[in-house]
Amino acid sequence: MAIGLGAGLWAASFMSLRGYQHRPPFAEEHNLAVHLALGHGFLSPFDLSATAPPSAYNAPLYPMIIAAAYRIFGIRDPEAVSFLMLLNALCFGASAAAIHELARLLFRARSPALLASLVFALHPMFLFYAGDFWDGMLSLTLLLWVTVGAFWIGAAAERDQRTPPVSAVALGASMGLLALTNTVHVMTCPVLLALAFPRRLRARRWGLACIALAVCLMVLAPWTIRNVRAFGRLLFVRTGFGLALWLGNEPVGKGWLDAATYRLHPAANTAERRSLLTLGEPAYNDFCAERFRRRLAEDPLGFGRRCLRRIGYLLIDEPTEPAPFPFLANYRWRGIILDKVLLNATLAALGLAGILAAQRLRYRPGLIAGLMLCTALPFIPTAVIDRYALPLRALLLLFAASFVWMIGVRIRSGQWPTPPPAVTSPAGSSMRLPI
Repeated sequence: MAIGLGAGLWAASFMSLRGYQHRPPFAEEHNLAVHLALGHGFLSPFDLSATAPPSAYNAPLYPMIIAAAYRIFGIRDPEAVSFLMLLNALCFGASAAAIHELARLLFRARSPALLASLVFALHPMFLFYAGDFWDGMLSLTLLLWVTVGAFWIGAAAERDQRTPPVSAVALGASMGLLALTNTVHVMTCPVLLALAFPRRLRARRWGLACIALAVCLMVLAPWTIRNVRAFGRLLFVRTGFGLALWLGNEPVGKGWLDAATYRLHPAANTAERRSLLTLGEPAYNDFCAERFRRRLAEDPLGFGRRCLRRIGYLLIDEPTEPAPFPFLANYRWRGIILDKVLLNATLAALGLAGILAAQRLRYRPGLIAGLMLCTALPFIPTAVIDRYALPLRALLLLFAASFVWMIGVRIRSGQWPTPPPAVTSPAGSSMRLPI
């Protein structure tokens, strides 16, 4: 609690000092919120008129939150932006607390948990996206806390305690809300279910997993039904995967969503925007997927090269892009060195080393490593920007901090740390943990 509160106050102070009002909500999620605030409904973000076609371009939850702020305070009014800033600061603090709890549960020691949450709170990329009025910080918070919740449920089952169906219901509802915030995180559901319902439950694990999946689908159902009525076809949450495949694999770009690639996006390209509005989002998405298939047939090796690049981008960023952080904006090469080398590359190397060391020392990091892979997989064939890599880098940061702790224990005591008996109580319990 104290860690989350402290990190949230720090993020709010940082954003206030950096002038968050100069970077209010913009682009598609803002435009969707404007439609909602004006009573138009969930209409296309590429046409702000009341007669725009229906949209499922973004997952609905965060645009609805922006719209609620706009309805209460006024569209893009300073008070609305301040409300959203405070929400993001709350999410930032909650993410730091979740990183702490996840490290505590995994390594069963205070020191790696405190170090991981401190590094998260000070990392400039996470601070920058705390001031980004998009779904990134909210979805990161939900993903981390759903993971912690799954860990709690699974740890109780490992102690031979009965796992009540209400735990499966809560997990399923959380997964549904996560999908309505950022649909990419649907990929993490198998790992979350494996965390929550371990083999010790035997046959019961399948029944509990089915309950969780059913509840998840029930949470998605109202939005899915809305999409079926709006588009006349089954569409669980959103469109856009075909567009991402095509954009990320055109020869003008390298797989990173840079300026040259963005010029093809409907938000920047008049012809593409006209096609999207004329065809409708699902048909335009199919059209983009077909363009990608033609491009793949023409140059399969180029697609493979871009996928390999994107793996590197997810870990350390695009190496020639200047850092987006305001305090490095005027120092292109200094920003590249600090951001790509000292931050991302170092943390990636330490994080991967931390996973290997944790596995060797029998801390059982496999499912968390699998979760990291699931958050990255959708972007390997499509396109990458920093915001897409937030969950992967947050978990890499956790393992990097834990690896530093392991090295410290080895230097101090002459021995590597070993897992003590599992401590599985929620944060705030009175159970004593090793340093």
